[in-house]
Amino acid sequence: MLKMEKVIIIGAGVAGLFAGRVLSKQGYDVTILEATDRLGGRIQTIRNSSFTQPVEKGVEFIHGNLPLTIELLKEAAIEYKPVKGKMIRVVNDDWTTQDDFTLGWDELVKKMNSVEKDLTMDEFLERNFSEEKYNDLRTSVLRFANGFDLADTSRASVLALREEWMEEEHEQYRLTGGFDQLTNFLEKECLRSGCIINTSSAVTEIKWQKNHVEVVTSNKTYDTAKVIVTISLGLLQSERSIIFQPDIDHYFHAATKIGFGSVVKVLLEFSDAFWEQKTKGIGFLFTNEIIPTWWTQLPSSYPLLTGWAGGPQASTLENKDNQAILDLARHSLSNVFQRTIEEINKLLVASAVVNWKNDSYSNGAYSYDMVESIQAKKLLNTPIDDTIFFAGEGCYEGSSPGTVEAALVSAKNVAEKIVNGEW
Repeated sequence: MLKMEKVIIIGAGVAGLFAGRVLSKQGYDVTILEATDRLGGRIQTIRNSSFTQPVEKGVEFIHGNLPLTIELLKEAAIEYKPVKGKMIRVVNDDWTTQDDFTLGWDELVKKMNSVEKDLTMDEFLERNFSEEKYNDLRTSVLRFANGFDLADTSRASVLALREEWMEEEHEQYRLTGGFDQLTNFLEKECLRSGCIINTSSAVTEIKWQKNHVEVVTSNKTYDTAKVIVTISLGLLQSERSIIFQPDIDHYFHAATKIGFGSVVKVLLEFSDAFWEQKTKGIGFLFTNEIIPTWWTQLPSSYPLLTGWAGGPQASTLENKDNQAILDLARHSLSNVFQRTIEEINKLLVASAVVNWKNDSYSNGAYSYDMVESIQAKKLLNTPIDDTIFFAGEGCYEGSSPGTVEAALVSAKNVAEKIVNGEW
């Protein structure tokens, strides 16, 4: 492999930055083009005078001891700590702990393990748990798939959910000083190795032939030997987010066979942690409200509540403006904690609403597998004439979908195979 070969990477999220780091360290001439004026993609930490501490508009948790993520955090000396607190369900002011509302999951797991031919989660539940006695279990399964995986259960793959849920670890972590520390570390590593990063450089067109690509932005055209596309799956699924000449429509079609869910996230800082008056040690709250899931910052005492509506739950909110969503969030908390809206308002110090479906360069939050996703990902992970490559969490094949780990692993695989010429 000829060193100093040019590689253009489209997108400066963690996938693009990590691929850039790997390749530039190997001597490749790397330029990363980012459409927005910031780096990080769906990692976006708010640091302003409104909130007392950094808060996360996007990625917030590390779901288990994910090897590449943890290795990178240790290398960067970024502190991460376990998430603490009780998991509580609240229905009509009836508060129950996690152990009280997961009855029946053992039977669910047994049935999932017996599945040999893939089907959707809705089909699976209809075949195995359609009786009235399973009403609560079905509700619990659907809420978990919707909220955690952002999955539309009429399309989500049972085999993929089984693999993920069986591997899911109970331990979760937060980066105590903000998730953008990881983005900042990768940026510095890229720059140190000679990588060029250009922001506000949205790619509109790619003209290509084997080993030669013209990447067109609004203000410049770049020539390169190879291009790695790390834009979000939501953009890949949208109509002509980037025009390719010749077209690669079969790749865009494959992207539509992978699920991509949305999230509405509400961040509310209060003058004190009034929820502790209800019960001590709350970590997560699961409710029937329009903003159904809430969590605290335990073990930190920072009085922030984060509201989360994911997947189909987010669809009822996506077309509302931020003020309307904020009003619904306060109404949800009023119902959960049996406090008036006025009481909630008096305690509220700062707020932010994040609607990832309306983010022009994400068009959603993260991916999940549908029944046809295996073959779709095989195609997306196959380069076009050793010239056009795809990477990112939406291309990931493994048991940690929709995570920073997924983005890092996908980028690492692509970069190392370019270096080693293993395609």
